[in-house]
Amino acid sequence: MTARIFTLCLLFIAMPILGLADEQVDPGWNQEVSEARKRLAAVDARFASSWIAGSYKVPERVPQELLYNGYSYAETLIALAFMGEGVSLNEILEQRRLLGGARWKDVASTLNIDTAALPPEISQLLWFGRNSSPAPVIHFLPDPYPGITRDLLIPAFEPTVPSDVLVNRFRLNNKEIKDIRRVLDDPLGVPEKDLLLPAGRGLVTADWVLAGTVAYFKPFPMESMLAARLGEDIPWSEVSLAFGFRPDVLTQGAMSGIYPVLAGYAPHTALIARKRETHPTSLPLNFDLERLTPGEKRALRPLLYHHYQATAEEKAVLADKKFEMGEEGLALVLARMSTLDLSIILSDYEKLRSWNAIVKKYAIDLTGHGELKAVMDERDKLL
Repeated sequence: MTARIFTLCLLFIAMPILGLADEQVDPGWNQEVSEARKRLAAVDARFASSWIAGSYKVPERVPQELLYNGYSYAETLIALAFMGEGVSLNEILEQRRLLGGARWKDVASTLNIDTAALPPEISQLLWFGRNSSPAPVIHFLPDPYPGITRDLLIPAFEPTVPSDVLVNRFRLNNKEIKDIRRVLDDPLGVPEKDLLLPAGRGLVTADWVLAGTVAYFKPFPMESMLAARLGEDIPWSEVSLAFGFRPDVLTQGAMSGIYPVLAGYAPHTALIARKRETHPTSLPLNFDLERLTPGEKRALRPLLYHHYQATAEEKAVLADKKFEMGEEGLALVLARMSTLDLSIILSDYEKLRSWNAIVKKYAIDLTGHGELKAVMDERDKLL
């Protein structure tokens, strides 16, 4: 009897250790292969986020934040499917956190979501429940909804901004002019700290982005709004009232990726209009697309096909190739970007065995597609 108790105690002690070992190294892989698959899991998650976001027409940062913060693919896909039913994503995540290990079907019941209206691939995942660590706190600003991407666009600015008149009025030096123009070129992509660079007489570069955005949508000159902000004596919320537009546009529309940086925002808040400044270099092996559950794969693959508008014939060809899901995505996106038939891309890959070589062969421009370059580099290393 004592021996049996001792054996059981050893098993209880060993189980967490074995579980940790399983999380770090797959029993069928050596350490080197496992580390390579963790790096691949990270770039694939970034790549898959573009399929998920494109299908729901939300910024890529939304699925990125969920996956990078430990939400599984199942949880991410379920949460976004609930959002697609018209429920606040922030409320969904809050209820998920409050209900702890409850299954998603219970979360749906709490939120009065008709699960019968969900795609069958999502409905089959609703048994999933969190039994380990609690869901992390994430608050999206603004609260995303299908199609929000079009409402978060900041207009392109003329290369002549700031004009000579504005340069003289606000006494801009050469460095400030360069900083303003660099920020105006990519206001949602520059580091947040660059929005707070000095930009003339108590102004910062964010002021120029906000004034330019308002001037694009409203018949107000930039000069008047910037003059009201001189020395930062009047906050933008009051400037908005003085010029006749609602203060909530500062946090709910095109300016939601700029104003909170200037005014400050709460911890655990993700400004979804802004591009993420950094991405993880590795993720746990359970985020490897090839280790997803069959249900997760059934729910994710349709988003891949939908995003790239894959035809029935293309789906059949890819199925015959027995590619990993990330490889299917690369084949489809390169076919779309090169405007070539998918069969040509697949034939090239069989010969060249390199995704980067295909990009070079057809001079495909990857500007603004860091996620593609990252996943191609990592996958080419596996060969």
